[in-house]
Amino acid sequence: MTIRIGIVDNDPYALTVMKTLIERLDAGFEVIWTTDIGAVAISRCVSTAKRPDVLVTDMAMAGADGPEISRAIRARTSQVGIVGVTSYTVSSFREAAAFSGMQALVAKTDIANLRNAICDAAQGKAYRMPIKACDGVEGGRTSEATQATNGEAVRFMDLQDASNYIEDQQYARQGKLSNKERETLRLYADGLNTKEIAGRMGVSVATVATFERRATMKLNARSRAHAIAICIRRHEF
Repeated sequence: MTIRIGIVDNDPYALTVMKTLIERLDAGFEVIWTTDIGAVAISRCVSTAKRPDVLVTDMAMAGADGPEISRAIRARTSQVGIVGVTSYTVSSFREAAAFSGMQALVAKTDIANLRNAICDAAQGKAYRMPIKACDGVEGGRTSEATQATNGEAVRFMDLQDASNYIEDQQYARQGKLSNKERETLRLYADGLNTKEIAGRMGVSVATVATFERRATMKLNARSRAHAIAICIRRHEF
């Protein structure tokens, strides 16, 4: 399977090196474009004609940095996996990367994890790796139990969950229910249980619980039933 990749880094030399490196990582990797301008990367990622399967972005750039680029893309599309790369200590950027909707963050020198992260991101999956690997030492995949033992508090999200999260953040700033939060309460009102709602919406059970919790908080409701009653009164659905 061919994975189409876009790369953004405002250092022209680093951009050339990264392109060569990625193309050598896997015969299925195809770098379809590179750019040193964040706005160009955003535009291409939301364009159906130029959209890659995965965007590889440097974290620290002049102008729009990696997290800003990721948030802008994630707010517009859930069709592009995003992998952050950095020459600095990975732990210092991990939280910003995860909460901007990226699926992974790896050191530029961490060849094995860069390849695996791109493969997982292309499938819409968050890449999991040990804390030592996250800080630039070669590692591999690990269970969530192992990650917890290593003390990794920040979890990267699968592509759809990341898109939902960014959407929720936008609505939260406006003090309004997001479409997903409203739909969750409507389906509960229709008598579906949490597992059924997750299946209907194509998200995890944990994500449904998050939608319910955020909706309840925004409405200042005492319970799910109270939140539904408020929505009915306001003609939300």
